[in-house]
Amino acid sequence: MSGPEKEKNPNCPCPYGDCPRHAICKECKAYHHSRGQKTSCEKKK
Repeated sequence: MSGPEKEKNPNCPCPYGDCPRHAICKECKAYHHSRGQKTSCEKKK
């Protein structure tokens, strides 16, 4: 799949490089927010 939902952030600060959502901010946020969690980069702020 391509398009904005698979757009990778070249400056992704996430330390979990083996995550299937690594650098795909939209998918990462959707996953964590649906579970009431923050993403790694939101925790850093």
